[in-house]
Amino acid sequence: MFTASVFFCWVAFGGHQCLVAQDMEGPYLKEAECRTRLKEMEFIIHKNIPMSRVKAKLCEQIKEGNI
Repeated sequence: MFTASVFFCWVAFGGHQCLVAQDMEGPYLKEAECRTRLKEMEFIIHKNIPMSRVKAKLCEQIKEGNI
């Protein structure tokens, strides 16, 4: 199983701000499903914070029993 997370930054009044957005819809059985969710998350981030920039995306494999 896989979990999705996106690291992104934007410019705020106090300077650069960065966050890691962790997906709340997963986990996903296949890595391809996770990668699709990463694309959706990136679109949502850019839609809500237009001046943001995605720095990293991760589909992390988790072991059974660690959900």
